Amino acid sequence: MMSTGATAELTEQDVLKAFDYEATVEDPMLTVAEIADALAKHFDIEVGNEVIRCRLRAMESDELVASEGAGDSTIKWTALVAPRLSDEVLADAEAAEGEFERGETVSLDELTDDLKD
Repeated sequence: MMSTGATAELTEQDVLKAFDYEATVEDPMLTVAEIADALAKHFDIEVGNEVIRCRLRAMESDELVASEGAGDSTIKWTALVAPRLSDEVLADAEAAEGEFERGETVSLDELTDDLKD
């Protein structure tokens, strides 16, 4: 478990993954407290709200997240980019892309048509 510490210990990827787990299309904005809860719940990362705020401000400068609202307690944040894929998931995606390009895949429509026959 990551303990409360410097902003360097909380990575951009950690924050982006919190958005990936908790934000929805209908409600893409999260508060610092919601991000903290997501980090603890999904990744066993416990850091203070100020560490998260500092990381979010740096990410906003890099145009990775955006904020709206005023005052630390009412600011909500949204991710502008998705987290980076893990090496394993990226390899699986690339393999599936190759299968698609080689015509080795079957569309869902074709599968359901086969079931009806």
